[in-house]
Amino acid sequence: MDLFHYVLIWVCLVGLCLGSFYNVVILRSLSNESIVFPPSKCPKCGNKLYFWHNIPVLSYILLRGKCYFCKEKISIQYPLIEITTMVLFVLVYLKFGISWTTLFMLFYVSGFLIMTVTDLKEQIVDCNIAIAICTVALLYAFLSGGVEGLVSSVLGTLAGAVVMEIVARLGYLFAGTRAMGEADTYVAGALGAIFGIHMIGWVLFAALIASMIFIFPMFVYRQYKSNNKLTCVLSILFILSIVVFKALWQNFWMLAILVIIGGWLAVSVLKGINKEENRTYLPYVPALVAGALYFIFV
Repeated sequence: MDLFHYVLIWVCLVGLCLGSFYNVVILRSLSNESIVFPPSKCPKCGNKLYFWHNIPVLSYILLRGKCYFCKEKISIQYPLIEITTMVLFVLVYLKFGISWTTLFMLFYVSGFLIMTVTDLKEQIVDCNIAIAICTVALLYAFLSGGVEGLVSSVLGTLAGAVVMEIVARLGYLFAGTRAMGEADTYVAGALGAIFGIHMIGWVLFAALIASMIFIFPMFVYRQYKSNNKLTCVLSILFILSIVVFKALWQNFWMLAILVIIGGWLAVSVLKGINKEENRTYLPYVPALVAGALYFIFV
């Protein structure tokens, strides 16, 4: 067995084990518990787990997806996070090989995964993770690119955070509240530190595309469930106006008409959102992470 495949085996094993730990981080960060104490326990009956209950993926299979003590179902999240972590680690290793860059990228994708899951589950993101990623990215920028690399990383951090904060605060003009949560600003700043001033714009644009693909259906479904059908219809029309924009405009007047229609639809959608009671932010961190992973791996 050559060195490449030997290291690959260890990358898989470490990915699975850290994935098991990330499950603890995710669940306990949502419940404001320490990630160290107490030891692993069943969230249903509270019994302390034996060591063989914590073997990544294998324990879930051997226990048939049920707690050893109370027989309650174990969330499928546990093996999914473990496998996803392993896959991300393998992709990083295949992309960057045996290098210092690999270690930094493994740190980034780990933070991405934790923030994505907590945002999807409870719309909660630990900003400290984004700050840690930003700090490590600034260090890497200096080590790999010297002062020039550090300057690009710092400017990227500022650009990502400022652009996201401006977008978030535009919500006050139309919906009376932020358009996005504060954590999105921290994450965008962290991405700016990773990719630098020359790439952060493209990363944020890729995140916008990802949000239209993944988050928009969630938004429309929520409007439908809230019986806010007018906002639901206007939202669909707004997206369609963006899709057909390039195909339809042929001259200045057609461009002006499309911009006016699109603007009216956007304002109408935001006014509809403003009428909602108990508004909650849609998870945007997954879109930012999708944009980042696209430029890391593709």
